[in-house]
Amino acid sequence: MSFIGIQSMTGFSSRTFAFKGQQFKIELKSLNHRFLEIKFRLPRELNAAEPMLRPLLEGKIKRGSIEIWVEKQSAAGANSEIQLNMTQALRAYGLLSQLKNEFNLDTGISLRDITGFPDVLGKATGVWLQEGEWSEFLGALVTEFNHARDELVKMRQMEGEKLRQALLVIIRQMRETSQRLNEQREVIRQRSKDKIKKKIELCFEAYPTADAQMRALMESRLAQEIAISLDRLDIEEELTRYAGHIEQLEKLLSVPLDSAANAPLGKKLDFLLQELNREVNTLGNKSQDLEMSQEVIQLKLWVEQLREQCMNLE
Repeated sequence: MSFIGIQSMTGFSSRTFAFKGQQFKIELKSLNHRFLEIKFRLPRELNAAEPMLRPLLEGKIKRGSIEIWVEKQSAAGANSEIQLNMTQALRAYGLLSQLKNEFNLDTGISLRDITGFPDVLGKATGVWLQEGEWSEFLGALVTEFNHARDELVKMRQMEGEKLRQALLVIIRQMRETSQRLNEQREVIRQRSKDKIKKKIELCFEAYPTADAQMRALMESRLAQEIAISLDRLDIEEELTRYAGHIEQLEKLLSVPLDSAANAPLGKKLDFLLQELNREVNTLGNKSQDLEMSQEVIQLKLWVEQLREQCMNLE
């Protein structure tokens, strides 16, 4: 059985590719987030590519904060390398020639005039391509971006599987604890009943009465109070709901998501854990036994561990 739909929200991927003698790098980083948040860190020349790239992520990832970097890598790692943008230089020369003719100027066009235009000279980190090359470059960018996205999803799935296994280990321990509490319930109930009876006997010994009818009435009334007290302390309903929540958690983590409309798990698990935590707190409030109190404390620790781990699931 495959569980490839279960994803962690943390992951990383990186790709490099060459185009027309220029080296480019794509990096994707994923962190936890309540919803899907996508942040692009692109060179100014590639801002127009964002609407093309964004849907490619939205179709594969449902939750998480995703940061995307696309940058040109300098040759030989020289960050200060200067590069000439010949296309921009020709535009600058054409515009200056047009101005010269328009105003009948006798002055010549100097190198300083041309290089004074924006983007004619600059660091090699800029993306400089001929006009006819942009369509081909964007196609290569989309192809490499898809590879980087698939690698990110694969890492998120691997981390998600590790989390799933860790969650199931904790849940099985919680199921075993539930079974022990169920076995102890009648013993604890009888123990509580004996304690209450003992206190009543001590009360009658301290304040004896010769009136047999009054004593019978008091014993009858006290028996009713004992029954009410024991009912309030009984944990059967809480254990039943608790076991139901554990069963639902196991079911969610044991069914492939691609067979259940590929819905994100994180929010469902968080809601279930809130309900489970409520039942554990009620068990703690009803605890009248040291052994049971210790079991409940351990359950609270496990619930907290589950909630922390589930925060990483998509």
